[in-house]
Amino acid sequence: LANVSSNIEAIFKQSNPNASIASWALRYAASLENVVTVLSGMSTIEQLKDNISTFKEFKALDHEEYQVIEQVTEMMKKDKLIACTSCRYCIDGCPSNINIPEIFKALNAKKLSKNDWLSEDHYSMVTQNAKASSCIKCGMCESVCPQHLHIIEFLEEAVEVFEK
Repeated sequence: LANVSSNIEAIFKQSNPNASIASWALRYAASLENVVTVLSGMSTIEQLKDNISTFKEFKALDHEEYQVIEQVTEMMKKDKLIACTSCRYCIDGCPSNINIPEIFKALNAKKLSKNDWLSEDHYSMVTQNAKASSCIKCGMCESVCPQHLHIIEFLEEAVEVFEK
């Protein structure tokens, strides 16, 4: 959710230039009725600081901000992007050690960009140890995915796009 296309980022930044993309997602979750706790996967101190800043003086989303999120949601649906948050839970149990989030990042980039070679180059770099075709379809990744993604199907799509 924090790694969006430049078109989507521009919409968020136009609405609130000082807010990070991740803060939009966190505020959305925290603004839902009956939500008491919002969990966030973080991998850097900057992300931790951003999350603290988001909740230090929390402000629920207003009507206009919900409209921005609806606009972005419709754009994402049209792009048919993989809604991977790069939490990396899928990698821990993968017996083939496939870098699933980075493969999905390459696949999303391929869908969004006219520069095919950039996404293909990214795929080549992130699959030096294991390609999408290394998947043995054990389902470990899907059983731990908080987004309930059909990871195996998306890896098969990556094989078709990058390995054929």
